[in-house]
Amino acid sequence: MIYDLIIAGAGPAGLSAAIYASRYNLNTLIMGEEIGGMASEAYKIENYPGFKSISGMELMNKFKEQIKGLIDIKQERIIELKKENNFMITTKKNIYKSKTVIVAAGTKRRKLNIPGEQELIGKGVSYCATCDAAFFKDKIVGVVGGNDAAAMSALLLAEYAKKVFIIYRKEKIR
Repeated sequence: MIYDLIIAGAGPAGLSAAIYASRYNLNTLIMGEEIGGMASEAYKIENYPGFKSISGMELMNKFKEQIKGLIDIKQERIIELKKENNFMITTKKNIYKSKTVIVAAGTKRRKLNIPGEQELIGKGVSYCATCDAAFFKDKIVGVVGGNDAAAMSALLLAEYAKKVFIIYRKEKIR
């Protein structure tokens, strides 16, 4: 089978594209390792229209419900994407063909993998200063990292937090 569209990535951007594709009656496949992507990990989302407060998992489940039965969904890791006459996406299990591809690969947050980190997500541990800065009002916080994103996160958190520390393993920030 040759799909009209394959969406590589099943986070919020990929799921939104899938909703639009289904409305245009495109024979569509969305694929990704985790449906919902990184957004599923958000403890609390309070800046998404239509919801005063919702967990990332709940919101992504609502996205999934909207596309269920309208398009094909495969939870598979993409190994290769190439174009010959059509696009070919290779996974460990199959090769899928499509006339067009949307790459909505998203990103992955790097975790420290230290004791207690997983249990404290949403209770002081966050991976998104933009999403969660207001939760740290008048608190002392630490930002781990030494790149531009860490510096921008620290600056944003400084507008809310009592004190912000940047924790970095090298002498200079990149």
